[in-house]
Amino acid sequence: MARKVKKEDHRNVFLNLAVPIMQASEPADVQKTKLTASIETTLWDRWTVDAKGLTLKEVMAKVEEQHAGLVVKDVLRGNAPIYFHAIMSAPGREKDKEKALNTPLAELLEAQMGHTNEELDQYVDLTITCSAKDDEAGGIIAGVPVLRANLV
Repeated sequence: MARKVKKEDHRNVFLNLAVPIMQASEPADVQKTKLTASIETTLWDRWTVDAKGLTLKEVMAKVEEQHAGLVVKDVLRGNAPIYFHAIMSAPGREKDKEKALNTPLAELLEAQMGHTNEELDQYVDLTITCSAKDDEAGGIIAGVPVLRANLV
């Protein structure tokens, strides 16, 4: 249960007896990043999606539904790619793209890590890149938080 705590409740006082000085401070507001006109994030944000039994395409669609105005481009686990839009959109990669998008996320993670389904964690943190729906150039937006996918 989250309690409403005021920023002023987290004041800090530093007292140095060697040099007669006392300093008091309050934490600053967290810096917000504006992704679109209606979506703001902070360094502490994390997006969550229930991915149990869902394909990569369905997970991406859920993110786009929860955060209207964004289009998911790339999906990575750590620094290992699961799906790269630029590579999969290259001519001649249509079958690979459809296969990757229609494969359950858990299977893609198993193939990447070499684990079985039983050994997968309850959730996985994914790095996603997004662009704005109305951006024809498809430029990547900075500041998109980590996506936590619940697998069980």
